[in-house]
Amino acid sequence: MDIGMNLPVMVPGLDRDTILEWARRIDAGTYSSLAAGGRIWFPNPEIMVVMSAAAAVTERVAINFSVVVLPMHSAVHIAKQIATLDVISN
Repeated sequence: MDIGMNLPVMVPGLDRDTILEWARRIDAGTYSSLAAGGRIWFPNPEIMVVMSAAAAVTERVAINFSVVVLPMHSAVHIAKQIATLDVISN
């Protein structure tokens, strides 16, 4: 059975070190994937940047999204971002 874990992107005061530490610990654990959700109107970090940072410090886990509100983004731009994330995450 595959089980994933979400990054705590909705936590107030979230910083770089916390995001990267969570990503590393998820990768070191028994989880098969890590995820996060992107919400335009909430004070959370931009999801593609967060997931790229997570992808850069992980080796094993899959990178997923729990929420991406596609109509709020340019289709071409989001496609290029996800393709780039795919390269970074190998």
